[in-house]
Amino acid sequence: MNLVNSVCLTKIMSDQYIWKEILKIVDNYNQMVRAELLNRWKKWQLDLTNPEIYEVVGALVARQVTLATQLASTPSIWNGHVAPLILRTMVDTYITLAWIFEKPIERAREFILYGLGQDKLYFEHIKKDLKKSGEDTDNHPIVKDMEKLINSYRFADLTEINLGSWSGLNTRKMAEEAGCMEIYRYAYVPFSAATHSTWNHVSKYNLEPCSNPLHGYHKIPVDPNLPVDISYLYRAVEYVEETFVLFDTKTNVKGDALSSIEMFYKSIDKLGEEEEQKQDKS
Repeated sequence: MNLVNSVCLTKIMSDQYIWKEILKIVDNYNQMVRAELLNRWKKWQLDLTNPEIYEVVGALVARQVTLATQLASTPSIWNGHVAPLILRTMVDTYITLAWIFEKPIERAREFILYGLGQDKLYFEHIKKDLKKSGEDTDNHPIVKDMEKLINSYRFADLTEINLGSWSGLNTRKMAEEAGCMEIYRYAYVPFSAATHSTWNHVSKYNLEPCSNPLHGYHKIPVDPNLPVDISYLYRAVEYVEETFVLFDTKTNVKGDALSSIEMFYKSIDKLGEEEEQKQDKS
C-alpha cells in the first residue's frame, strides 16, 4: 500500500473524475472479494458430523465481507463519525473468529447457543408485553412465527438464556488467548471510543471552542461535516484479508481466486500516481 498516494487521493477526492475511478475500483473489489469468499467455501471439505463449525465460521467470514463491501459502497461514511463503528465490529468479529478457532467444536456450539438464547429472551419479552395488552399469546401470529423460527434451529431444546458474555470472557481476554492483542490495542480499543461515544471521541468530533472570549473559550456542541478519508476503506479491505489469512491457516484451505486486496492496492496506487503526476505538471 502506498500511503503517499492514499493521502494524495484523500486530498483531491472532490474531483469528479477521481470519484468515478474510485467507485469503479470499489465495484471491482466488491465482486472479487465475494468471489474469494465463495471460492474458499467451496474448497473447505464439509464434515456433516460437526456442521456447526462450518456454519459459524462461514457466517463470521461472510460477515466480514458484508461489512467491508457495505462500507466500500458508501463513501459518505468514510469519516471519523461512522467508519469506526463498522471497523470496530470487523475487529470484534475477527477476534471472535480467532478465539473460536482455538477450540472450534466446543466454541462454535457455545456461540450458537448464546445467539439462540438471545432470540429466546427477546421472544419472552414480546410474549410478556402481548399478554399485558390482553392479547392471546398462544394464537398470536407474531408468537407463532417466532416459535417456528426458534424451533427450526438445532439445539433449540438445549438453549438457556445467558445474560453475560457468550464466551464467558471479555474481549481483551479473548484477544489475549487467541494471539490478537495487537489488533485489540491498536484498533478495537480506539474504535470503541466511537462505538460507545466516550469522551475521548465526542470531545474531538462533537465539540468546538466557543468564539466568545468572554465565555472563557468553553466548548459548544457541533455536528461537523468531515471530509472523506479513504484510509478507512483501506482498513476494511485489510481486515477482510486478515480474516481470509486466518481462515486459510486454520482450515488448510488453499484458495485460488484472484486476490481482491492486490487488485485494490494496485488500482489505488496507480490512480494516486497518475494524479500526482498531473499535479506536478500543472
